[in-house]
Amino acid sequence: MDTNTATSHNTAMRRTIMGFIVSRAVCAVTRAGVPDLLADGPRDVAELAAASGTDPGALGRFLRVLSAEGILIEPEPGVYALSAAGNLLRADVPGSLRHFTELMSAEAYLVWEAAEESLRSGGSAFPSMFGRPYFTWLTEQPEAAERFDRAQAGLVELRLLPLLEWDWSEVNSVVDVGGGDGALLRKVLAAHPHLSGTLLDLPHVVENVQGDGLVRVSGNFLEEVPKGADVYVLSQILHDWDDSDAVRILRTCREAVPAHGRLLVVEQILRDDGVPDPALLLDLHMLVLLGGRERAEPEWERLFAAGGFTLTSTRTGPRSALLEARPSE
Repeated sequence: MDTNTATSHNTAMRRTIMGFIVSRAVCAVTRAGVPDLLADGPRDVAELAAASGTDPGALGRFLRVLSAEGILIEPEPGVYALSAAGNLLRADVPGSLRHFTELMSAEAYLVWEAAEESLRSGGSAFPSMFGRPYFTWLTEQPEAAERFDRAQAGLVELRLLPLLEWDWSEVNSVVDVGGGDGALLRKVLAAHPHLSGTLLDLPHVVENVQGDGLVRVSGNFLEEVPKGADVYVLSQILHDWDDSDAVRILRTCREAVPAHGRLLVVEQILRDDGVPDPALLLDLHMLVLLGGRERAEPEWERLFAAGGFTLTSTRTGPRSALLEARPSE
């Protein structure tokens, strides 16, 4: 290996090892409100520092890094603007990642200090750091639970597209299983007003959800799901769980879904071409945070079969895929 090649590899590996610095810089600058301050166009560092309550010298160094990473643009020295990617850090744009950034800067980041625990055990590292499983911990941490709900709602815009494009014309009723604050279900009902919608989630979740056209049901999808609807939706639920618990959820749904019914699952489908993909990172994060996993299409087929369903089609969207399944005979 020649010197230039060795140097290139060394540089690439150091950037990878230090990648957390970029992530933390994004979080810090976003929490300081800088992306929103740049909504109307370029501003210089002194203006941004005064408006955000930050130190001008330090802010300039943060912005220099984010510019080098393609998150900001520096049209002239000391003046910064948002790139197309950086624009997603604003709070007021469709598909905003602002709240996702906040989520990933808190306990979802801290749990990675114990990643070796997951590597050795094959399960979640969260209990070893926080004393209990993540979702149990959230019930005791209202601020963290609100942060989680805001992040999930912010991700709905892109996640929802394959679901909205599905043919709802012959459907009368839909149940959103584990639907959180109802953001996804409300958008489906708004796009298809002939539908009646039911939101199922834990009592402490649904008690704070406004009714506005949907029926709220308190319950645990590991135990029981409202019966008899035409369509059941599981959006970003099954990846939270290992295969045995995911099958348990599917079997619970199977008891509720009538013979003519359909199950729509909104999830990632792992690629098998070795190309870098956020879904691969999310797969590791699900392991460390929850003990869950992302899955490739053959794994989805096997999971559905074990849960009493047959995978009939997949539709890929910009953020997630829509997997349609029917009850097995």
